[in-house]
Amino acid sequence: MALALGALLAAGCDHTDASQEATPADRIDPFQLVPKDLPVPDWARQEIVQLVEALQPLDPTLTSNHHDQQYWREKAMVERLERGEKEVGWAALHAFTNSKDRDYKVRRNLLRVGARSAPDEAKPLLEVLAFNYGFNIEDRTEALLLFAEIAPTRYMELARPFVVRRGVLRQTLPHDEFLVKAWAKACEVSGVSPVPELSDVATNLMLEPYARVLALRTLGRHDLTPESRSALQTCLIESMGDGFIRRVAAQEILRSFPREDSCALLREVLSREADPAIATFLDEVLQENCR
Repeated sequence: MALALGALLAAGCDHTDASQEATPADRIDPFQLVPKDLPVPDWARQEIVQLVEALQPLDPTLTSNHHDQQYWREKAMVERLERGEKEVGWAALHAFTNSKDRDYKVRRNLLRVGARSAPDEAKPLLEVLAFNYGFNIEDRTEALLLFAEIAPTRYMELARPFVVRRGVLRQTLPHDEFLVKAWAKACEVSGVSPVPELSDVATNLMLEPYARVLALRTLGRHDLTPESRSALQTCLIESMGDGFIRRVAAQEILRSFPREDSCALLREVLSREADPAIATFLDEVLQENCR
């Protein structure tokens, strides 16, 4: 059974009105999302009907144990469907494009199931959502992360100009932290080292600070290279006033440098430090790790 990709993309591209938001009291009719005339098997349609039913918001007055139980039921169901047949993915993608201005949790999980169980059919929709203005930013962010996972080479081709940019971003996109998180995922899936680009991200003052923090954290989990060593050292002594980035750099230096090198570097920086808060932090780090 072939999925009508043109119709699917047209439905996705038509989702331009983000002004209405569902309230917790709204209840989604799953049969509106996967009507009988969709080109999917009945058994796959039923799987998505059950998923949407499971994702319905609970009565907010219920005690926390009910919400906790619902969370674990939802998680198990979504993970099972993500490993399912591609027909389930087709049904999930159709349901996603039919769920305009509805509950974000439902849309996010439909997109995840569709992308992971029918990746070939999902790629065009994810690319359109991730890199084109006019869709809910929540949908675009989820699509960006999923696109990097299932189409890493294409993601890196499209995202590179934004990840390594040197100026102000002039296109509306998900926040930098998600571009960086997706870049790391794409590299992981494709077996490519993220170190060259993320070393650049870590020292790039044009990017949002938390994107730089994610880059530093990722660098600390990979083998040390001249690029990553230089980036970590640069962030440690950065003079732009972002103490959090400096603290993260110190932590990742301890994690990734040889112990003797990391302790010597931190002592040298402490001996010249002008910021009393950073000096106290470095002194505590040295006492705990470099005795």
